[in-house]
Amino acid sequence: MDKQKIENKTIYFISLLSMVCILVLIAYFFFMRNVEIDIMENAQYSYVGENGNASVAVNPKQGDLNQRMQDFLNSVKYEVSPNTDLSNGDTIHVTATYDEALANQYHYKPKSVEADVKVEGLANRYKALEDIPKFLITDGKDAAIEYVKDNDDSIYSLEGKKEKTPSLDKVKIVYSAYLKSNQKNNSDRFVYIVYMNYSSEVLYYMVCIPNINDSNEIDTHNIYGEKAYLTQDELDGKDFAEYVNRVYSSKYQIEENK
Repeated sequence: MDKQKIENKTIYFISLLSMVCILVLIAYFFFMRNVEIDIMENAQYSYVGENGNASVAVNPKQGDLNQRMQDFLNSVKYEVSPNTDLSNGDTIHVTATYDEALANQYHYKPKSVEADVKVEGLANRYKALEDIPKFLITDGKDAAIEYVKDNDDSIYSLEGKKEKTPSLDKVKIVYSAYLKSNQKNNSDRFVYIVYMNYSSEVLYYMVCIPNINDSNEIDTHNIYGEKAYLTQDELDGKDFAEYVNRVYSSKYQIEENK
């Protein structure tokens, strides 16, 4: 009987010791073991601008990470030098700082806190209207039409009218041009004069689409417009080219897209 008790106690203590070892291992691997994190591998680069006139924002990647890892990465701040007038092929130096207290709390051991990165993928400006793909020109016109249709109420209110906006019976682009900037800080753009017929009332509205380059994308987020303030002579002669020349010729080279 005593032998059986001894065997039972031995089995009990062995089982208990095994459980303790397992718990210690779990605590070590999940809570105490230092985990290396490559901060530069978790950097995401967002370029703004075009080849020769770009800057970059560097932020931690957002993804399918556990909460502790994401919390730590969100504490990382990146500094970039240089960060103006960037061109494809340039080398930028990126330095990262992080919350050391949080790293210690989570037992993270950050590495690669600085790196040299080659700039690439920046879009280039077109030299002239003839170099722009036909599909991009078509996409621009479609975007301009969609813009005025989406904003017909606010465009009509520019006339100071308080009554309900009448139906927009007809929309037509009557002038289209490519504006190539004389200054690198201004993007090249498409400009349109749009004829808008609200029942029996006619308005002319100007739409601009900036950031025209060989990314071949229409920047719908930054489309803007304003009432076309045509002089009476320009209005009588439908001289939209003269109006656009009067407004933009000091800063842009204008190529009419007929």
